Amino acid sequence: MTPKFQRRTLCASLALTGIAALLPAAARAAPLPEGPINFIIPVPPAGGTDLTFRALMEASRKHLDRTVVVLNLPGAGGAVGLSQAAIKPANGLFLNSYTSEIFTLPVFQPLTFSGKDFRPIIMVNEDPACLVVSADSKYDSLESFLAAARAAPGRISVGNSGFGNIWHLSAAAFANKAGVDLLQIPYNGSAPTVQALLGNFIEAFVASPPEVLPQVQAGKMRVIAVMADKRSAILPDVPTLKEKGIDLSIGTWRAIGGPAGMSDEVVKQLHDGFAKGMQEKSFTDFMSSRGLTIRYMNTQEVSAFVAKERPQFEALAAEIKKTAKP
Repeated sequence: MTPKFQRRTLCASLALTGIAALLPAAARAAPLPEGPINFIIPVPPAGGTDLTFRALMEASRKHLDRTVVVLNLPGAGGAVGLSQAAIKPANGLFLNSYTSEIFTLPVFQPLTFSGKDFRPIIMVNEDPACLVVSADSKYDSLESFLAAARAAPGRISVGNSGFGNIWHLSAAAFANKAGVDLLQIPYNGSAPTVQALLGNFIEAFVASPPEVLPQVQAGKMRVIAVMADKRSAILPDVPTLKEKGIDLSIGTWRAIGGPAGMSDEVVKQLHDGFAKGMQEKSFTDFMSSRGLTIRYMNTQEVSAFVAKERPQFEALAAEIKKTAKP
């Protein structure tokens, strides 16, 4: 190689380096193929899962340098959407909400997917379960609710947003720990569950505090217990089950995931984009206004968390399956 050619090569290399430094991070390191990201939410619109992820997708668009298309594919407690998500290409353009239902739904019925078909990317949110009644309910406390349940086994109706999902499991775990027999009524999502309570079709239901906060503030509903280690920041006057002598702490956690075959490079790019989105004021303000709790975990942390949570949720689902029927 001649000195002149060496100088030209060096200059060209330096020029390329300078140009690369001026490019956005997403353009410089682009393991993601071109095209929009499709994000599957396996529950109906308007619930806590839908609201959380729609807000985050909007906040993360500029950091991912591409359009994000959100698709609600509800049905069978989330099984319909997750079945579709499990067979998508593992190229990073097809993602989904990653929640405990990925592990619990296959316990209740034969499905085309299992937890092994998905890979978590980032943890976004966590909220406890709570027991809700209408504002004019005769159950003005947890004690009165339990007294009625013990007096009429299997007759107090408790709704949830889908058979086999976290609120069904939470209600069943609560009944088991409290030593009562409740009539579980599944609905297709949180919105119809809310309407069922307001219409007096059920006597109570289980959800997260943020999902019922607007109705509580409007004087239409009352939360009589929170299933957490400590009281909810948005419902500070509501006791926990543990305060009432019932040793149970359970709730939902919401992460972003995708097909298990995604490469480490793709996962890192997605994680970094969503992590920046979680710091956007538009997202933090939205979550705060709704009372939704932000809980960040990176890919390694959420993977370890899932490895610990998965057997516990699978065991709970298996126990419930012995007596519960869809």
